[in-house]
Amino acid sequence: MNLIKNKQLFFDDSKLFGRENVVRKYGKPEIAAIYSDGICSTDFNTGNVFRLDNRKYRMLYFAHSKEFDGKKLFCAESSDGINFAPEKLCLPGKKYEHEIMDLPQSSEVGTIYEDNTCEKSEKYKMLLARCADPLSVNDEVYTSPDLINWTIKKDVSWGDGTEPLVSVFYNDVYKCHTVIERPFWGIRTVGFKETADWQSFTDYRYCLRADSEDEPLSEIYGMYSFAYDGMYIGIPHIYRNLKSELNAKYKNGIIDTQLAYSYDGRYWQRSLRKPFISGFPDDGCGVQRPLVWVASALKKGDEVLLYAATSKKEHGPAFCDPEDSGEMLVYRLRTDGFIYLETQNKNEKSVVSTREKAWHGGELSINIEAKNATVAVYDSCENEDVEGMNVLGIAKKIAGFTHDDCIPFSGDSTEWVPQFRNGRKIDELSGKTLVFEICFTDGKIYSISGNCTDLFNTEGARYRKFGILPKSK
Repeated sequence: MNLIKNKQLFFDDSKLFGRENVVRKYGKPEIAAIYSDGICSTDFNTGNVFRLDNRKYRMLYFAHSKEFDGKKLFCAESSDGINFAPEKLCLPGKKYEHEIMDLPQSSEVGTIYEDNTCEKSEKYKMLLARCADPLSVNDEVYTSPDLINWTIKKDVSWGDGTEPLVSVFYNDVYKCHTVIERPFWGIRTVGFKETADWQSFTDYRYCLRADSEDEPLSEIYGMYSFAYDGMYIGIPHIYRNLKSELNAKYKNGIIDTQLAYSYDGRYWQRSLRKPFISGFPDDGCGVQRPLVWVASALKKGDEVLLYAATSKKEHGPAFCDPEDSGEMLVYRLRTDGFIYLETQNKNEKSVVSTREKAWHGGELSINIEAKNATVAVYDSCENEDVEGMNVLGIAKKIAGFTHDDCIPFSGDSTEWVPQFRNGRKIDELSGKTLVFEICFTDGKIYSISGNCTDLFNTEGARYRKFGILPKSK
């Protein structure tokens, strides 16, 4: 049987029947390495990282310096995805050994995207934003087979006058590439366009903007976003700490990040209104970095690596005077560690109970750090028919799958598979609609995974009666 895991993260409670003695918190990315170019300063939204066929990692970034006019595109390499050094390309006609190209005048790289749906000659797409008159931006697409040699894709524009911050992911729900972008130069809201061929694009649609829950006067500067195990995670960049004064919001203020999420890549929701990655008032190493730009995320083993350009200057001054104020930071986060439910009172038991899941075989896997964790499995079945319209379900105990039957787990595992004393396996419950209840003390639960389909009550009844599963949500 080909088992496809459905992963449940805890951004919200929509897939839970209950939760007791837990509180929702952001994960805490830790700085794993700091990369300084030595020649130039990376004060902008930059730093796209790719895993190559030779298992090495290549980072592309653009920067400015007092040694040259304008901006240049550079690259660095790494064997582990964490510790980078300038890559010795030594291309003809280039002054610096790790230099790739001069950027067109008054331009910035919005993002660089690995496209695995096209010919190898255009595998990588670079979205460039170049300022033009009258007060507009030309949004150009460059392509490359190797991240080194770039060619402009003629008569193609990825935006309608927008500027960085930009990101692209492949939307597996709608089978297209989604470009997360602003609508126009200087307008700090977030929306998207979609394309299947990098020739034609859908109309722009809004998805996020600052609201009444945000810090006063703050704006969403843009959002880095990426596909993640069946859902989409966004990192909105929040432009905040602004003065109340009658002029353009440019010459001061900080930028740090929050989290957002989507189940279809189009409809987005904000998460906790607190910083996720921030260098203000300091980055945890005693260095103040008012600007943090997260530009890349990669899964590696049991962790997620996040790559961010930073600046020790505030918005405005950081872009105008090239100094050694910008560095690249590599952050390490445990797998699924973006958000979690944590024990609130360590002297009491914590309980997290899922809604119904149509179980298609295999075992349950839990990303958890806790003491005395056990799982009970319940069979969801009809209990009451209300006016012939709404079938109310009830979860009944299954012999051999109670908390007493489960062997307690204490420790830290990204893939804990519950074991039962009688040797029974959850796999034997294939075809049923199941509810899982996880109990633990003094712990954190990050995700649960299994070969299943998430259901609501009527969907569960329809599946039990007719074998009909809902369409993807």
